[in-house]
Amino acid sequence: MMKNKLLKVIFWNLMSLLLFSGLAFGSSESVIIPDTSGAPGDYVTIPVKAGSILPESVVTAAQLSLRFNPNVLQVDTINVSFIETLIPQDWQKLVYLHDDSTLNIALAGATDSISGSGTLVYIRFKVLSSASPGDTSVIHFAEILLNEWIPPIVKDGVIRITPTSVHENENLNLPKDFNLGQNYPNPFNPTTTIPFRVNGSQFIVHSPDHTTLIIYNILGQRVNTLLNESLKPGTYEATWDGKNDAGEKVPSGVYFYRFTSGNISETKKMVLMR
Repeated sequence: MMKNKLLKVIFWNLMSLLLFSGLAFGSSESVIIPDTSGAPGDYVTIPVKAGSILPESVVTAAQLSLRFNPNVLQVDTINVSFIETLIPQDWQKLVYLHDDSTLNIALAGATDSISGSGTLVYIRFKVLSSASPGDTSVIHFAEILLNEWIPPIVKDGVIRITPTSVHENENLNLPKDFNLGQNYPNPFNPTTTIPFRVNGSQFIVHSPDHTTLIIYNILGQRVNTLLNESLKPGTYEATWDGKNDAGEKVPSGVYFYRFTSGNISETKKMVLMR
């Protein structure tokens, strides 16, 4: 308890010393958290993204207070590396958990400012094994300030718990020319596995890429979102249990799975036979 109080004092002192006023924001500047999903036991990385920050705003500090459901999620790691985010190397960084449901992050610099669009920070959560498919946790901005301004556009994120599982598999041997493998078994009943590769940024070797894997029926209607999160480069497998987003079994037939990661997009066909 004493440690948390001390960290809180340091947190606010850091902000008061390094918070610069800058100029008023433009109408399009934003800070958002994209929605994503994960299965119990998974690790889910979410980016806190800033958009359209004007150079004349002279943003030299960011303050975030995020609340989440501690019955569903647990904070694992926070990445504010200057290589992978907008944050300059010389900025001071302070992160602490106020309690098991509130994460506070302070970022500030004395000289360099940030502008443009990109990620402020990556937060890696663990989905608790006790979480159930259908549970959700809103990642809520209890407070968000760039300098002393609240951005005109702020969007909370939602992590939805699914029964599917996505895990890294270093032993997968996908051909070099392919990012999406054929599901197996195919045809299948009741589950199938989809292998895929995330290559990461062309210029930043370890940069996570936002990746989606979505199931569609033959009419082009979305059936299930298996994956919607940022993944580090590597080879992975996702499992589909033949159910839709509501957890209901879908009928036999032809289905398509569409994979997107960075600027890569591929689609393949599979057959469910009950």
